[in-house]
Amino acid sequence: MKVKKNSPPVDDRIQAEMLQLIYRQSYPDIFVSLLSCALLSAILWSVQQKEVLISWAFILTCTALIRLTLFTLFNRMKPQGVDILAWGMPYVVTLLLLSISWGVGAVYIIPLDSQLHQLVIYYFLMGISGGAIFVYSANRTIGLLTILCLLLPITCWFLIQGSLLPVGLAIGTIVFYISIIRSGKILSLKLNQSILMNHDLKEAREAAEALSLKDELSGLNNRRAFYEKGKMLVDYCQRNNEVVSVIIMDIDHFKKINDKYGHAAGDAAITQVGHILRKGMRKSDLCARIGGEEFGILLTTSLTDGAAQIAETLRQAVARTPISYNNKDFTIQASFGVAVGNVDLDTLLKRADASLYKAKAAGRNLVVCDGRVVEKIQGR
Repeated sequence: MKVKKNSPPVDDRIQAEMLQLIYRQSYPDIFVSLLSCALLSAILWSVQQKEVLISWAFILTCTALIRLTLFTLFNRMKPQGVDILAWGMPYVVTLLLLSISWGVGAVYIIPLDSQLHQLVIYYFLMGISGGAIFVYSANRTIGLLTILCLLLPITCWFLIQGSLLPVGLAIGTIVFYISIIRSGKILSLKLNQSILMNHDLKEAREAAEALSLKDELSGLNNRRAFYEKGKMLVDYCQRNNEVVSVIIMDIDHFKKINDKYGHAAGDAAITQVGHILRKGMRKSDLCARIGGEEFGILLTTSLTDGAAQIAETLRQAVARTPISYNNKDFTIQASFGVAVGNVDLDTLLKRADASLYKAKAAGRNLVVCDGRVVEKIQGR
């Protein structure tokens, strides 16, 4: 599968997708954090100083609002592709601020004379940590740092206490953290593989769709793409009352080229014409190989004779550009039929076909626009 030109590295694109996934998953956590803070403060209200709880709640609310502001900006700016990676560091910083507010804050508000309420605080921290395992599964490092900020302060505090229950809780926390290091690695690996597989499937599907609309020999759109894209362009022009033009080009005496030089020479002629059209037309113009040696061009032009002039320029380019094949050079000529108007694509194609037929009947190597033979440009 071909890699798109100038496309960013696959690893960067995967990291961007994972970061976008984390942004989507973790947004509700801000409100869960504020709700948990309010609930825990209410539970401790009778056993802890009011000033302590209020100051902790204020700090945690500020960090939550900073994080909420980041998410609001992210959703408003809607970064795409690898541009999302620039939002990674602000995400980590605000997340760690909120996690530290919980981890250090838990030790700050813990009542010294009530083991029951100490267990309640521990329960809240473990619950938040358990949620972080799944919310930040797309990025194992972020998940581990978050849980470390949440549990390390209270684990150290429990170890300092020295009695059986706090030390037992501290040991249980350490065992829990070690287990999530291993399980988090497996979960993150599987998620990474899933995202990579989806990414590969997406690229393969896009490549297959592009190939289904492209003519390999000329490098232009194929007949299917010409009709599908052409109808959209013509419909747009009709809605906006704009003039649209169709040019149909046919290589003159193409069978004689195949008979004289071989089919490979005919292929070289088609490739050459494709190159001339890609070089001579604008990116907004629709160029396609719509038959064996027949090409179609769909374009908009503000000039009455603009399409006819473009067709004449292309006729000159085809006639003066030699084709090299088997160490021999030969030239080709082409006839052009042009139709201009604000009508549907099928009508334009019929009119362009009729003009092309007239160009062939009038001696070939001509441009005919809506039944009128266009005078050849001299000296070009």
